[in-house]
Amino acid sequence: MSIVASAGYSQYSAVLITPLFGDRLIARAYCEFVAGDITNTDYNGDITKHGDRITYFIEPEVEVRDYQKNAKLQPQELESETVTMVIDRAKYYNVKLDRVDEKQIQFIDKWVEAFLQRASYNVKLQIDPDVMMRMALQTASTNKGMNAGKLSRSQALGEVGNPVPITAANVIEVLTRVRIVLREACRWQDGQMFVVLPEAAEGALMGSDLKAAYLTGMAQSPILNGKFPLQVMGFTLYFSNNVPCVLDVATNTNAYWVIAGNRKATGFAQQLEEHEIVSMDDTFGKYYRGLWVYGHKPFLRDALAALYCHF
Repeated sequence: MSIVASAGYSQYSAVLITPLFGDRLIARAYCEFVAGDITNTDYNGDITKHGDRITYFIEPEVEVRDYQKNAKLQPQELESETVTMVIDRAKYYNVKLDRVDEKQIQFIDKWVEAFLQRASYNVKLQIDPDVMMRMALQTASTNKGMNAGKLSRSQALGEVGNPVPITAANVIEVLTRVRIVLREACRWQDGQMFVVLPEAAEGALMGSDLKAAYLTGMAQSPILNGKFPLQVMGFTLYFSNNVPCVLDVATNTNAYWVIAGNRKATGFAQQLEEHEIVSMDDTFGKYYRGLWVYGHKPFLRDALAALYCHF
């Protein structure tokens, strides 16, 4: 509300004194995305031309037997195992803008640029949790739950109704459980391992022993040096607000599906990203619209681990 004029004096607000609109747009909040960092996108080239699925052969397993002199050799017939990634996801936007408005808005170029950028952002906002939730659901049964570990079956990674509580006192030990599970599956590969943690995990990490450089053998603390993503215990640590979060009814807490694993475990392919401007048939104006078509699939299920926890 403008300054009120006293009685007997004309109020010029909204008449001679007109509103002024700045040509700068106030940006909304933006979060970081991790899907591109934790998946293998090498499959894009195989699907961009045509088709709705890609099938790959998995390296066959070869049986090794004991040998005895002059014994008859037993032949093995190799099994052909495949995995298929289906292009089964599609997102779009469609913004209508009348020709008159387009002409009269003084900063139309910035306005259009801004909403196109926001459209791309909102698509990624839906892709991230979708990718991570599928990872959690399709992780090998030996790599999640209260008896995780292909060999030991001794690592508690939580389950629905029983999320693992994580604090500064035990966060290192819990990350070690995840590391053990992936190493027991023989899927560990230095430089390729990741963990995606919710922002709520930072409190636990900041209060843990990782903040002390002398305990990590590094010149600087990996937590306090301000370099992101963090390198901790062989994992590249990412923080994201898009980590799948659910209400655990049994404990009445918000529980997270924290995904860890090898970057090569999950395939991601974007078949189409198209943006176009289309003139309307029944009025003067345009449609600004875009379409994304993509798919993702965990190819190596035992190269992923799922931690169900709360902070």
